[in-house]
Amino acid sequence: MKYQTKRQRVRIGILLASFALFPVTIFYFSPYLIVWGAFQGVVAGSAIAFGLQLVSAIFLRRACCGWICPAGGFQELEAQAVEKPSKPGKRDMVKWVIWVPWIASIAAGFIVAGGVSHVDPLFHIDGGISVSSPGAMVVYLIIVALFFIPNLFLGRRAMCHCICWMAPFMIIGEKLGAALHAPQLHVAADPSKCISCGLCEKACPMSLPVSELLKGGAITHSECIQCAACCDTCRKDALKLEFGPIARRNVIAQPASPKASAPLELASFEPRGNLPSTPRFVDRVV
Repeated sequence: MKYQTKRQRVRIGILLASFALFPVTIFYFSPYLIVWGAFQGVVAGSAIAFGLQLVSAIFLRRACCGWICPAGGFQELEAQAVEKPSKPGKRDMVKWVIWVPWIASIAAGFIVAGGVSHVDPLFHIDGGISVSSPGAMVVYLIIVALFFIPNLFLGRRAMCHCICWMAPFMIIGEKLGAALHAPQLHVAADPSKCISCGLCEKACPMSLPVSELLKGGAITHSECIQCAACCDTCRKDALKLEFGPIARRNVIAQPASPKASAPLELASFEPRGNLPSTPRFVDRVV
């Protein structure tokens, strides 16, 4: 998978920079510290990060995944060497099976603690740097391996589909934005320009069936991460990354040639007044 456009080079550069900072930031996305803090009545740094992801997704949908996620960064790096596509579908539900009881445990923690006592963005993050001890390094390497190794067998960004505990926050945010009719970052499509070449699907890091999804006038799949890789690969400008209301359209297939056009047929005519009783030609409605 090769990214030739300036936009994709910038995106990959940001993702790799985010991955390089992952030893510093990893605990700000910790699913464990938020639970630990909850049982002490503390809003930890990861709770703030997840809240920001949810709110930003109201307008940006899952752009955080496509542009700044450190875990996405090393998965994109891996995909440069291993171009095997993943298989979205039932695997997408696994993260919800993980997420729902996890959220329940956070809620239970605050109930046991009697509510929120204070907010501490640096809760158990010594000096604000996540990996500051050998134990923290072990945790870091386990998380990297968890996102990296399975993708070798399941395909690119498979762990984004399966186990990412942050994705549901953004999916909920984008659904909320859609319900509020908020302007959103999205991939707009012009189905009439599509020639079904398949390049967009090869470029999609989430392995989505883009050529099918675009027939609705916009890519609204919850696993779309607004990376614009499909847009920058399309040779016919059928796809564009836009910010605004998402316009859906009903696609009506056009005849491929004049031979495929519907024939004319006679329609009955009821005379009124002194009008002559003659038939008229009308186009058949397809």
